[in-house]
Amino acid sequence: MRADRMTALGTLAAGVAHEINNPLTYLLLDLERVLRRFRTLAASQDPGGDLTREDLEACLRSLTRAVEGADRVRQIVRSLVIFSQGNVEHRGLVDVRGIVESAVQMAWHEIRHRARLDKNLREVPPVEANEAQLGGVFLALLVNAAQAIPEGHADENAVGVATRADDLGNVIVEITDTGTGIAPEALPRIFDPFFTTKGALAGVGLGLSIAHGIVRDLGGTLRARSDRGKGSTFTLSLPAARPYRRVSSGAWRALTAERKRVLVIDDEPLVREAIAEALSGEIEVTHVGDARRGLELLLGAPTPFDLVLCDLMMPVMTGMDLYVEVVRTAPNLAGRIVFMTGGVFTGRAKSFLESVGNSCLEKPLQIGKLRSLLARS
Repeated sequence: MRADRMTALGTLAAGVAHEINNPLTYLLLDLERVLRRFRTLAASQDPGGDLTREDLEACLRSLTRAVEGADRVRQIVRSLVIFSQGNVEHRGLVDVRGIVESAVQMAWHEIRHRARLDKNLREVPPVEANEAQLGGVFLALLVNAAQAIPEGHADENAVGVATRADDLGNVIVEITDTGTGIAPEALPRIFDPFFTTKGALAGVGLGLSIAHGIVRDLGGTLRARSDRGKGSTFTLSLPAARPYRRVSSGAWRALTAERKRVLVIDDEPLVREAIAEALSGEIEVTHVGDARRGLELLLGAPTPFDLVLCDLMMPVMTGMDLYVEVVRTAPNLAGRIVFMTGGVFTGRAKSFLESVGNSCLEKPLQIGKLRSLLARS
């Protein structure tokens, strides 16, 4: 088990380094280009006269690419969080689609040179699991799917990942590939400990065995079918969290749309608009830029909001002030408030967060965390 984990860790580390080095390359090149140009202008007797429209457009393109590269690195680093949690015994309601997306991000370095990626991630109910363990299962299956396809001719091959809910409300995740397939005599043994078809240098064969055990412990199933020379399909089925069981895929989407209402309170217009757009199509989002207006909506809504995302620090009335007023006037709603912060900079804010039991999300926000909170609301 230790040897197999070290192999997986080596693969993961190499892939992360590769995926980070690519955006870092154009990020640094673009920043150095802009820096050289501005150093030249700073040394000029007439900087304004030397700065042409073409210069400005070139600098704008470089800075735009640099920001995109930095955001890509941020996404990769945030995805690592799921796979580095220490307490694998802790379970909670988790968003399967969010974990699948993170696993795809981590496995992309294995997929990109072998196949195109086909995603069909439908809305599914939350499951009760450990994010790190479940993320490891998806990562192992995706890496196996990629490694079943020889490098080169990526345009002729595909790795597919899909999520859906079946008629009983179980969460179904399917990972397919167009690779070499598994020999019929080997297929019944692929979940056996220490059995591997990859050879001694590729691990000791515990990956699928561990994945199978994790899924089984969650009350689910992991099955495989394969055609030699045509590819394989791994189908993972997990029971939905108890309040969401026996709800079909269509009914789950309708239930989500009907019962989930979110109020976003943030004085930064682009932040609240981005949150609303990220959640649109799944839930009803109302967003305001003033805490006083947000308090009026929260207390006066005919149908209560399921979740309130409130910035901690805002001018005039802070998120802390809003919370105190809600506790005073409608204490039953106080538990629905989740704070957001770009960083806790004051002693008051730090003491406040330590004194209340409400969740606090660090900016930049992660959509998977938002969905998990909605599932628990």
